[in-house]
Amino acid sequence: MAASEIGDSVHRLLERIDLGAPSPPSLDEVLGWYPGATAEELERIGALVDAYCASTLAARLAELDGVSSERPFAFEHDRVLFHGVLDVLHLDGGHALVADFKSNVLGELSPGEVVDAEYRLQRLVYAIACFRAGADEVEIVYQFLERPDELVEAMFRRSELPGLEAELSAAIVHIQAGEFPPRPSEFACSGCPALDLVCAGPALRG
Repeated sequence: MAASEIGDSVHRLLERIDLGAPSPPSLDEVLGWYPGATAEELERIGALVDAYCASTLAARLAELDGVSSERPFAFEHDRVLFHGVLDVLHLDGGHALVADFKSNVLGELSPGEVVDAEYRLQRLVYAIACFRAGADEVEIVYQFLERPDELVEAMFRRSELPGLEAELSAAIVHIQAGEFPPRPSEFACSGCPALDLVCAGPALRG
């Protein structure tokens, strides 16, 4: 299985978990989605799902009333439509809690390093989406299931919204200008079929 297929399987299984009483679902469904999955791959998928169910984050979410999974969002900024799905969302008055699950192989990197390098813009979009929905403060938690209790947490308050929107506007300008400088790293290049064949990957930084 490709890394994306393992991640897809993990997320689809997590969608089936009762957030109020988390327990691992059967892995049989994975074979329906990916008939070629090996016993080793099923073991890895099961371990990642088990890691969530036994985590402190799962225990916290289980205590919340009205927590929901797979919540879609959409908003427009600078005439660009942003849309996606939040893994978990809980609204309590003006407080929004977003949880995002990651199945990445971390290697020697810390979860915080990966979020800063790969998911800063995603976190920004999540925060703005919640503010557009009326939240006054937004708590975003990234959980890497390989290390489920090394959470990467950030809190944003409505007073920060103009700065967040300015950062998103700058990102839009770079994207529309086609400015995509290569950023090779052990994390970004891991599992790439072109690594060391047509691209040197992290070695390019030398």
